[in-house]
Amino acid sequence: MIGGDFRRALPEFDRLADAYARVAGPGDIETLECRRQAAYCRAELGQGAAALQELRQVLARFQAEKGDGDETVLDLRRDIGSLLAAEGQVEDAVAVLQPLHEDLAVLYGPGHHRTLEVGDLLARLRIPGS
Repeated sequence: MIGGDFRRALPEFDRLADAYARVAGPGDIETLECRRQAAYCRAELGQGAAALQELRQVLARFQAEKGDGDETVLDLRRDIGSLLAAEGQVEDAVAVLQPLHEDLAVLYGPGHHRTLEVGDLLARLRIPGS
């Protein structure tokens, strides 16, 4: 990130993603990482819907390339669920986070910090009035 300046970083990540896509293809890891960072910038700038769309597209590419157990895929799923929750789309967030929680428990165990983190988020989302 450019010193936490998301407004300045966003066009840079977009330009880099376009350049990598031209040279290495839209599914190239560097292309996808730039798109991912651009999505995070969009989220920080209040462009939640655009960030979600971008993250979902990046997730689909990573899943096709690396499978569901890849750490980046798991992180993207968590980030999408968290962003959905932040956008007030609680049911959609739970629909993303519940299977992620189950996958993390299988991959890492129920006591692993990643599993616990997603479990805590799910618990907060399910509290009435929260």
